[in-house]
Amino acid sequence: MPNYTLYPDIYFYSSSGIFFNPTAASIDSGSGYKFEAFDDGTLNIYKKNSGSVSPEYLLNISSSNNEPRIGFGFEPTQKFEKTFEIRSVKDSEFGTEITLKSSRTATGGEIGDYAGIIDFIIDSGSYEKVNISGSIANIKAEVTNITEEGSTGDIILSAASSVKLAPSEVLRINGTTSNFSSSLRVMGGNLTVDYNLISDGNTQLNGNTITTLITASGDISSSGNVYGANLIGDVIGTTFFPAGDTPETNEVTFYHSLTTTDILGNPIVQETSSADFKFFRAGESGYANSALELTGSLLITGSTTITGPLTITGSQLITDDITSDGTIRARVKSFDIPHPTRKGKRLVYGALEGPEHGIYCRGESKELKVLLPPEWRAMVNTKGITVQITPIGEWQPLYFKKLHSNWLYFGCGDEREEVHFYWEIKGERTDVPKLQTVQ
Repeated sequence: MPNYTLYPDIYFYSSSGIFFNPTAASIDSGSGYKFEAFDDGTLNIYKKNSGSVSPEYLLNISSSNNEPRIGFGFEPTQKFEKTFEIRSVKDSEFGTEITLKSSRTATGGEIGDYAGIIDFIIDSGSYEKVNISGSIANIKAEVTNITEEGSTGDIILSAASSVKLAPSEVLRINGTTSNFSSSLRVMGGNLTVDYNLISDGNTQLNGNTITTLITASGDISSSGNVYGANLIGDVIGTTFFPAGDTPETNEVTFYHSLTTTDILGNPIVQETSSADFKFFRAGESGYANSALELTGSLLITGSTTITGPLTITGSQLITDDITSDGTIRARVKSFDIPHPTRKGKRLVYGALEGPEHGIYCRGESKELKVLLPPEWRAMVNTKGITVQITPIGEWQPLYFKKLHSNWLYFGCGDEREEVHFYWEIKGERTDVPKLQTVQ
């Protein structure tokens, strides 16, 4: 048997162990600290204060449902419900402060050191009833810069993506940016960004609004609308350009996507070999002014307003009216309608051309005078008109006499009482500038 000295309720073994009687016991230190142990599994450590000042409780340990519970700052009569709890014991608006300090106390910290790590570990039973223990996530504070005045660092959140892999970085936060290396999903509310959002993976926005710059090296997809005063692209060296293409600077480029599937049926989005939509700034790619290139069909539902010249290379199909307050120019002008007598064909007539902006009026008359529409006199230069007459039924010696007060007056070379003829008058418009035939 080991040697020992017997005292009431306390046994001092040569191994320096201390044992209490089954009821309760306590140890007082000369410095004012007190240690208490009870047979219900509770252990308290606190500091005694002088006079009527209440003791300052430091550590409480108890057990409930065979689960050890540790509380800091709890009094013996207070219960703590979690496995590990800290209660602030000072009257401060900042609550309880927890400090993790690096172990490099002799040489000081270096870039890449961790000031502290919080690991989350759980024992999980596999299908073979074998307990596997390992970290599923952790939080680290990494030193990123050291100067004579102090240090800066990042907060890194890591999580395991597979049961066979250690936790890898998911979120890195520093004083200016927050970098996500995995998907970010906001549920039950909006995502508000007051600074830049940078994503190395896919960013999917389902109805949220970001009012500042979004920088992404991956895709940005939205099931809602994407709003912005400007869309600015600088896509040199990115996947906007297929292999072998030489990108222009400062442009926005879109490609039509081809969707295929892999062997598992997952969709794969591929780009076409040529750009369908490009916007260039002034002076780039040979454009004197800013230019928009569109390859393929354009479908616009609703009103479209264009301020400035519009140049279209290729055919246009317009199924409704065209209204213009300016001049419509074309190399050839014609109408194109379904053929009225030949099924499956179309009727195409060309427009009459001439060296003026002309206007005409025609009709049939049995009198030697014809009243023109009231707008004719206001729109036509009456000094340059021409009039044609075609007798109806038989030859008639008809001739044009004059235009007066919007009336056309005709004459006849014999004394016949009845006349019947077709008439036509043409003139040059005066409500628009005179046509310059050489430009």
